[in-house]
Amino acid sequence: MGYLFLLSAFVMTAYTLWAGISGLHLKRNSLIESARRAIYGQFFMVTFAVLTLAYLLLSRDFSYRYVAEYSDRQLPVLYTISALWAGQSGSLLFWTWLLTVFNALFVFVNRKREQNLQPYVFTITSAVTIFFLSLVVYSTNPFEKLPAVLPDGYGLNPLLQDIGMIFHPPTLFLGFVGFTIPFAFALAALMKGDKSSNWINQSRNWSLFGWIMLTIGNLLGAEWAYVELGWGGYWAWDPVENASLLPWLTGTAFIHSIMAQRSMGMMKIWNVSLAIATFLLTILGTFITRSGIISSVHAFGRSNIGTFFLVFMGIVLVSALSLILWRRNHFKSEKTIATFMSREFGFLFNNFILVILTVTIMWGTLYPAITELIIGKQITLGEQFFNKVSIPFGIILLLLLAICPLLLWGKAKLSSSKKSLYIIITSSVLFALILFAAGVRHGASLIVLGISFLAVAIIITRLIQSGLSRQKTNNESLMTAIGKILRLKTRQYAAYLIHIGVVMIYVAIVGTTAYKSHREITLPKGGETVIDKYRLVYVQVNEIKKQRKDILRAEVEVYQGDQKIGILTPEKYIYKSGLGEPKVTSEVSIRTNLIEDLYISMASFQSDGSATFVIMVNPLQIWLWIGGIVITIGVIIIFVDVYRKRRALPQRNSVQKKEGNK
Repeated sequence: MGYLFLLSAFVMTAYTLWAGISGLHLKRNSLIESARRAIYGQFFMVTFAVLTLAYLLLSRDFSYRYVAEYSDRQLPVLYTISALWAGQSGSLLFWTWLLTVFNALFVFVNRKREQNLQPYVFTITSAVTIFFLSLVVYSTNPFEKLPAVLPDGYGLNPLLQDIGMIFHPPTLFLGFVGFTIPFAFALAALMKGDKSSNWINQSRNWSLFGWIMLTIGNLLGAEWAYVELGWGGYWAWDPVENASLLPWLTGTAFIHSIMAQRSMGMMKIWNVSLAIATFLLTILGTFITRSGIISSVHAFGRSNIGTFFLVFMGIVLVSALSLILWRRNHFKSEKTIATFMSREFGFLFNNFILVILTVTIMWGTLYPAITELIIGKQITLGEQFFNKVSIPFGIILLLLLAICPLLLWGKAKLSSSKKSLYIIITSSVLFALILFAAGVRHGASLIVLGISFLAVAIIITRLIQSGLSRQKTNNESLMTAIGKILRLKTRQYAAYLIHIGVVMIYVAIVGTTAYKSHREITLPKGGETVIDKYRLVYVQVNEIKKQRKDILRAEVEVYQGDQKIGILTPEKYIYKSGLGEPKVTSEVSIRTNLIEDLYISMASFQSDGSATFVIMVNPLQIWLWIGGIVITIGVIIIFVDVYRKRRALPQRNSVQKKEGNK
């Protein structure tokens, strides 16, 4: 039944594509309207297919290959549902479903709005959808039956049985699919020759949604690596990690660059190129993950499906480049950059840095595949390469984040007075000197922390200066003035809040990379070790037997001086999953505060009762997660403000109309 739903969706999407193209070519609104209605049909058919697979998983129907490979009778319901996107065919089905959700939502939301670009957009997104449907229908069918019904399944990979992995893949998929709409708008604008900011205005919220989903997805992946893999880090420059970072970088450039087009009519070619590049990088990431051409702990096994993605990327790239070359003169900037001290130059420089960083990371990620193609063996570039190239670019981007609020459109004048700027810069230098005196001697760390202080100081100073100016003009208290400014300029200060969240992440990266302590040690029962200010005493290991797994739980007492401050309990899980072999995983134990994490993992346990532990102190680790939360809050505030102002617009227009009739 599920496969029939997919076939129906494929036919319906093919019809949408034909009707959309024919309607646009023949200028027949009836065909365009028919294509629009068929989009809802796509959504319902793929939704039924997803629900069918979910039902098969929950009912433990082991006559289906996918159910047998990714679940078993003892798997909890929550993880059984998450098995829907655990395997290759299931995750592609889930991605296809999200495409149909976004397409249907786009058509529904815009049903009463001006239809200039919309038929192009939903026709292009339907072309993307039919590609994914082709994969799940003809190449990697999630509804493939087994020759015989199995008594049980092989179970879900224990590493995926984590709350973070329930949400990590869906948020990344939402981010990938979210950038499909801006991509379609960019192609639509090129096809139509619409050089206005119309496509920017209509795709801006979709872009921001895609960006925040990629942000959350990457952070959830980092959190999963930190608590599940047991090595004490959260980012290893793994190819699949990089694959989700690349579209985030170009997406970041895009959501900043479109402001220059909206405000100054500039960077038009930049914007269509960035929208297209971000979409292509989401497909490249999928190619890296699913082709198996590059080794990764996150990737699926080697598969021929990568060839289809490679061909699809080639078609999109050639088509997009042809359109850009065709329209290059039509999409020229309306103005030129008058001064290097202007905001538009800051955004242009930001674009260059982010694109260079993206290309460099992409080169390093694909280097093993390139060397295999040329010399017949893979040569991998390690963390050292990525750190060496990302640190200087990261510092430049942080400096741009700090100073851009001071820059004005089309002017060399700064938005703050020279006196205020002098105080801010002096304070930042003094802050760096205090850190140096306190023992922070790592050069890059001092620079990052100094610029971070500068960035936050500039934002706070701008808010206070605006409040003082309004207080003087309107004769109201400073807090009242600041409150009204925040309401009047909600999006601007929400963007600044996002910047503060990014600063927090920078600070966390400094602490966890430059100043972490690490120790791996084997201790007998009663043995102890010291790391930084902590003394750890290994007490014992308890064995706990449960239905689905056996647990080896170590007890490690933590002391500061002679005072006991807690007990950490790192564990080993031995999973018993259906027909699969027992699998062993490590569960870390972490003592967290605002200053640092004390992190301990049990690497092994010996028969004589001794155990080997990996122990780390990760300074400022929690600020990575707090920074992500602050960024998310900032984006939510922007969306709430957009909704509030959109709701108020008809009412405002009605009032203006009544006043005009008087």
